[in-house]
Amino acid sequence: MNSIVQRAVTFLPLVGALCANLSFGAELPIGIFSIDGATVGVTTLDEVQQTYGKAKAYRVGREDGANVRICYAHSASTRGSYYLAFESGVMGEFSTITGFRISTIRPAKNCVSTKVDIGTLETRNGIRLKQTLQDFRSTVPIEFKRRGLEFTYEAVNKRLATPEELNKLRANWPQEKQDYFDVTITIKAKFKGDHLIDFFVQKIESY
Repeated sequence: MNSIVQRAVTFLPLVGALCANLSFGAELPIGIFSIDGATVGVTTLDEVQQTYGKAKAYRVGREDGANVRICYAHSASTRGSYYLAFESGVMGEFSTITGFRISTIRPAKNCVSTKVDIGTLETRNGIRLKQTLQDFRSTVPIEFKRRGLEFTYEAVNKRLATPEELNKLRANWPQEKQDYFDVTITIKAKFKGDHLIDFFVQKIESY
């Protein structure tokens, strides 16, 4: 594990708590990182299971540092099947969620059935499955890279460390001068026709 990863993991509990209150300016609504009470950088996989039911986490890749994921499915006789997945990686200590996905596309691996009607869920700022493209663009007024009906947004921002964080950083690394955290954001949306069928968001803080 490199020094950047070690530092990020060491301070994750404090950084995660602050991450929920982090603002990325007027363009990116902070509510995009929350769904049904679960917030990226704050909520743990164990807490998610208290809402949706027990689920076994599995690796999304073969490498040792690959994210772990838990997945849920809900079927409605008149509306089809819906899926909700939460992920955590090294920066979340494989416990605190670093991203989530809502989708109508069946995942490669089986998901645990949940009584929660996933098809009715939406992010705190109003993103929901079957949403029209126009409504989605007004809900998330940022510049996406578009390829057909797939939209991607990637950005790296910086957040100044708080005085409390700086004290802990200097105590562990007296020679380190960096006073900020890197914040990496990934957002992906896929449409079929004019309606949202898959949405993924991820946010990671590292030092």
